[in-house]
Amino acid sequence: MRCEPPAIFASVALRFKKVSASACVARGDLWRRFLKKRKKKAVEKEKDQRLGLSAISSSFSFKSTQPQQTISDCSFFFKLLHQRRQGDPLRVYMDLEAGRKKSGYEDIFISYHAKDDVQSTYAGSLFHNNRNYHLSPSKNNDTLVYWSSSRCLPQRNQLAKRLLSLLPSHSFGKCLNNVGGLDKALSLYPECIKDFKEAPKWWDHLHCAMSHYKFVLAIENTRTKSYVTEKLFYALDSGAVPIYFGAANVWDFVPPHSIIDGSKFSSLEELASYVKAVANDPVAYAEYHAWRRCGVLGNYRKTRAASLDTLPCRLCEAISKRNGRNARAS
Repeated sequence: MRCEPPAIFASVALRFKKVSASACVARGDLWRRFLKKRKKKAVEKEKDQRLGLSAISSSFSFKSTQPQQTISDCSFFFKLLHQRRQGDPLRVYMDLEAGRKKSGYEDIFISYHAKDDVQSTYAGSLFHNNRNYHLSPSKNNDTLVYWSSSRCLPQRNQLAKRLLSLLPSHSFGKCLNNVGGLDKALSLYPECIKDFKEAPKWWDHLHCAMSHYKFVLAIENTRTKSYVTEKLFYALDSGAVPIYFGAANVWDFVPPHSIIDGSKFSSLEELASYVKAVANDPVAYAEYHAWRRCGVLGNYRKTRAASLDTLPCRLCEAISKRNGRNARAS
């Protein structure tokens, strides 16, 4: 069955908002046009329903001189307005944030979680287009850890500050910056400049700068099951070993023996000692990159296959399984 991407994606970013009773009254013309269009498209078998809607509309007054309608009246209006009818495109809603909040009006819900209608992981290349992908052939043996954050959340900052105080590190970004500026990475690594003719942006050189370090600290905004974001995948793509704090089931998303799960250590001191030991042992460090040489992707293969890169085709497939426009009206 052929799907229609423009109609599908036009509704992806749609967010429905509650309005006041006065706003409902002010939209009387929209209400009348809605009823007129509904009557025109109704078939004979919907006659009783059509007559019911007409009766409802005649009991409403949208003139500004009349008392304002109640909130329940307005809610009823929007419930009808956003009700999908037979032949309409299926409504799609996407939320890749940790909360996974549905709009309440969607027919298909997209999130990072495999249990929802369509999954979209953060592992795809669309999350980091138009960047400098130069990767350093060598690693910094004196400064082991890279960290960059410009959203200074208290708990994350506290964790990063404690761990980075135990390891030689460079902290870029706005939070805990210890390199002397937001674009200091371009001074340290000129090869990471994307375009000498353009003003640098902080995200242009992420992968290139990360590639100079053996380890990258990746801390999620919140620790939620299956919420594994670009912070981790940036580190993997750059050729570093991520030190990760986040989803407990992170191994469902990454190659085997590819990251250091910080939650598995009894203390940050123990974690820091382990990182130093791995850094000083070429064989132990190389084992964290064995998946790259041997092509053993494990769950990472599925993670990449379910990324934003492949979402259009997988969404079309989900719509086809529901019979597209011919799906039963909600």
